[in-house]
Amino acid sequence: MERILLVEPNYKNKYPPIGLMKISTYFKSKGEFVEFHKGLMPQSEVSKFDKIFITTLFTFDFDICIQTINYYINIVGLNNVYVGGIAASILPEKFQEEISGLNILTGQLLSSNLLGYSDNINIDILELDYDILWDISYEYPAANSYFIYTSRGCPRKCSFCAVKTLEPEFYECDNLIQQVENVDVHFGIKKNMLIMDNNILYSNRFDETIDELKYLGFGRENNKAKKNNTMRFYLQSLERRLEKGQKVSCLLDRIKGELLNVKYSRISGKDKKELGCICESIEKIKEEELIERIIGQQSYLVDFFERYNYHMISRYVDFNQGLDARLFSEEKAKKMSEIAVKPCRIAFDNIATKDAYFIAMENAVKYGIRHFSNYLLYNYDENPRSLWKRLKMNIDFCKTHEDSQISLFSFPMKYASIKHTDREYVGPEWHKKYLRAMNVILNVTSGVVTKEEDFFLRAYGNTEEEFIEILTMPDDFIRFRDYFEKKGFTNLWKKCYAKLDWKQKDRLIEILDRIVEDPDIISEHYDEPIEKILSLYLIKKNKIEKNELYYEKFLKEFET
Repeated sequence: MERILLVEPNYKNKYPPIGLMKISTYFKSKGEFVEFHKGLMPQSEVSKFDKIFITTLFTFDFDICIQTINYYINIVGLNNVYVGGIAASILPEKFQEEISGLNILTGQLLSSNLLGYSDNINIDILELDYDILWDISYEYPAANSYFIYTSRGCPRKCSFCAVKTLEPEFYECDNLIQQVENVDVHFGIKKNMLIMDNNILYSNRFDETIDELKYLGFGRENNKAKKNNTMRFYLQSLERRLEKGQKVSCLLDRIKGELLNVKYSRISGKDKKELGCICESIEKIKEEELIERIIGQQSYLVDFFERYNYHMISRYVDFNQGLDARLFSEEKAKKMSEIAVKPCRIAFDNIATKDAYFIAMENAVKYGIRHFSNYLLYNYDENPRSLWKRLKMNIDFCKTHEDSQISLFSFPMKYASIKHTDREYVGPEWHKKYLRAMNVILNVTSGVVTKEEDFFLRAYGNTEEEFIEILTMPDDFIRFRDYFEKKGFTNLWKKCYAKLDWKQKDRLIEILDRIVEDPDIISEHYDEPIEKILSLYLIKKNKIEKNELYYEKFLKEFET
């Protein structure tokens, strides 16, 4: 029996490692010992494994990926480490430059032969092994979802998109029902359905896919299901792990969490007594004693949580990669309205697609789709004014459809070049300062632009020009807008900015672009209007709070 270690570098991510979950399903079907770890496992434990498979995600996480790969290679050797995933598929040469001879698995795992096995299993279509997520303490926000592909690839080949590299051929899958039913049997029902297709509207099987989703309990009128009894599957996993000698500590923490979160006001006196015996000193007892208690009461615990989780949950479909507005016809909108889609994501990546985008939105609203969450690309080939226009168009669309009671959340998405190994890419129409300011605004709003016009105008300005002004302001003036306005500093900055001609404004942005990497640049000599406005970039909220009198005096002297 081979011992297989699956590794994800210790970066933060919303979705679990889908590729590793499929690889786990493959190896477990062969009877192999499989374990998952996030980050760097202690060396003494790593040395027990025969092969290590490491996934990669974003290219800007390149450094942590290389660090992780080198760590495991130094323990088990280069020949026993395999690297795949998105970043490795996009930049295989870069990975090879850093680690010569590295085993890189690019693209999709369409055959187990690529791993050195002769059974020729298409690993890419296997269901996901959610059990490995219980090997670690890290919680993926979207873990309680089905992650499904009904098609792969995209015919568009957009210049900013990595799909043409990762999935160069468009083809359809036909195992949606099988995948979901296999997950239900082994891990219980999931709350939501995340369709990960890159362009599902291009698929000839679109209508069939909608019908299958309805059959699986995601129809507009049949999206209710009894909450999953996770304890049943935790205990089944615990037994398997004990038989194979796998680690159980993180799984036990999840089981303890379920037990400790029971609301005793909801249960009978008999159940209180039974659970009390199991949970007595649960936080203090040794692992062996806890296992003994749980295994001894397994039947009762499964039955109790079956009764305890009696309520129904609403489940929704999320076409997570976004829908192609150019293909969102009235016919397809009508068909899509048959399922419980929430949210409906339609990409609005540039101003040139506005006609197709709003036709798609109109079609969706016409057939009763009410919840939208749309992507707006920026920092690619359009300037900040384009982003403001697109955001404002969404606000105006909601105003004209108030009677339909739609909700729309716009998500500005910063373009990061897939050829870069950090987050520092700056588009030709953008500036470092503008991107920093966007981060400040989005952090305050949790990355979302809602449909409320007052909120939008406050955050992004009443006009395109006001938006440029906001992006140019000192970051603290943006972050603590009310505070600096009340103190009078914002108005002072605006007066200084209004006195600059276009050449001086360009010079100001050049300085602000460099100020993070070269803080001393602010102390150099410039035209008096530029020097005056630059002095305001040294003012921070915490500095004012520590010396209110000094800054009151500064304000008065500045204005005279």
